[in-house]
Amino acid sequence: MNPVLSEVMRGGIVESRHRGSVIALNADGKTVFSLGDTNALVFPRSSLKPLQVIPLVESGAVERFCISDRELALACASHNAEAMHTDVLLQWMERVGLTPSQLECGPSLPLDTATAESLLQSGGSAAKELHNCSGKHTGMLTLAAFLDESLDGYSDYSHETQQRWMALLSELSDVNVFDMPWDRDGCGLPAVALPLSAFAKAFTPFISACNSGRNTSDKRSSAMARVATAMRAHPQMVAGTNRCCTATMQSSDSLMVKVGAEGVYIAVALQAGIVIALKNDDGATRGAEVMLGAALRHLGLVSAEQYQHMDAWFNPVIKNSQHVAVGSIQASKAWNDIH
Repeated sequence: MNPVLSEVMRGGIVESRHRGSVIALNADGKTVFSLGDTNALVFPRSSLKPLQVIPLVESGAVERFCISDRELALACASHNAEAMHTDVLLQWMERVGLTPSQLECGPSLPLDTATAESLLQSGGSAAKELHNCSGKHTGMLTLAAFLDESLDGYSDYSHETQQRWMALLSELSDVNVFDMPWDRDGCGLPAVALPLSAFAKAFTPFISACNSGRNTSDKRSSAMARVATAMRAHPQMVAGTNRCCTATMQSSDSLMVKVGAEGVYIAVALQAGIVIALKNDDGATRGAEVMLGAALRHLGLVSAEQYQHMDAWFNPVIKNSQHVAVGSIQASKAWNDIH
């Protein structure tokens, strides 16, 4: 059983416990530290998006369609569907000659509560372009359009668009993804499982890619540097208002962070040369965010001031309906046992 990595406190006692696993690797793929079973299979879900967009950059479609770093960050996003997201998305689609009806994600309301309430009050309704994965889908449609491939069925497991990123993930993780369990993700695209350690390893090339710079002659490194630069330059596009991914990147000079559904996080410390991958066993994002903060703090990747600034996610206070503080979620003592 994985260790308890974050705890919900109320009245000075533990009310709930979040178990999980976490691994940190250096640029060479060597383990810096780990907790729990990091060889167990996990579904990285949306935390794979920074890798899934690489074929788009490598193909030349980014230059052909003048895709900006802001749009590239949106392709890596699980966004709130705030105006800043949907405006960029629709302009991108129009420039490429695409329409929201071609998106094969289902219609959705915005993740951002205020935006969703405003939409409904104005008579609006769920739409495909409002889905938090619409940026990734637009990126895949753009790639298919650039390569003159079928736009219909681009979300199918067997479509070339899906096969490319799975081949890339196989190469970077040293795991044959095509032999791994899979099913449909929440947005309809294939979701593959692989060991947490392999998931982390797949992101280590971002470190050397960013150290060599965007002008490197190596196509893969150049593409990875471009993706990291886009996410770092436009963290609001990667998630949005009151989101941990955005706030963490804004609070740091060199962190690239992406959440995945069901309690997954990937973080790449580009300057320090460390990748962190984690999974909260019960799937709760609140537990995963505290684990992320604990890992960053343990490795010295955030200062005490930065950690405190991120209290809303890394050490959140629980308030009742009267707005009275009644508890907190905090890192467990398991983090003190790491050597």
